[in-house]
Amino acid sequence: MKSSFYSFLVLVGLNTSAQFMEFGGGLGYMNYSGDLVRGYDFSTSTTGGTVFYRMNFSEIFTICLGLTVGTIKGAETPIDAFAVQRNQSFNSNVIELSSVFEYHFLDFKTSDSPVNYSPYIMGGVGVISYDTPANENTGRYQLVLPVGVGFKYLIQKKYTIGIEAGARKTFFDYLDGISDKDQTIKDYQYGNPKDDDWYFFTGLTFSITLFNVPCPFPYRPNQSILAR
Repeated sequence: MKSSFYSFLVLVGLNTSAQFMEFGGGLGYMNYSGDLVRGYDFSTSTTGGTVFYRMNFSEIFTICLGLTVGTIKGAETPIDAFAVQRNQSFNSNVIELSSVFEYHFLDFKTSDSPVNYSPYIMGGVGVISYDTPANENTGRYQLVLPVGVGFKYLIQKKYTIGIEAGARKTFFDYLDGISDKDQTIKDYQYGNPKDDDWYFFTGLTFSITLFNVPCPFPYRPNQSILAR
């Protein structure tokens, strides 16, 4: 029983070391959608950046840990009389820590692969910190769900460049500082509490792959020496 358990641990260790890792980063722009800006608006774009660490568990499946930093902003779009009267704007620094899975539609990293590129989809979970003044019911740290699509191109089996477009679904309506609890604005429309805010990150990425090749002959101590 013990020998079977130890054999299992050895196999797990070898498989883990045989996987390869990626370190990289990217630059792009961030956007916001909420009570002040309805939908995706390029006019609210601001610069953002990301660094990440990937573990490739198979030819098509990857887990990515990322840190994304940027600024989101928005200003009232005068689409109705309430928006003109309210005339609000905001600017908030955002820090996001996330863990997402990536599913590649093509096997593009193995040595015998006929292609060196692949589209992919991603999804996961993250936590953000933002500096828009929070109300009594909303903290500065919030859960988000990152989802998106991308495209990767492999160079010499070691370097990967890509483009990624991702949306972040939040679970609160105060990213822009406007909500139904904003009592400083009176006599006209507040924010819509049933319509949570979103933000987006779109950018170019670059990563370097580090290969870990396991030793085919695991170390075994000399039992005769240990017996002395």
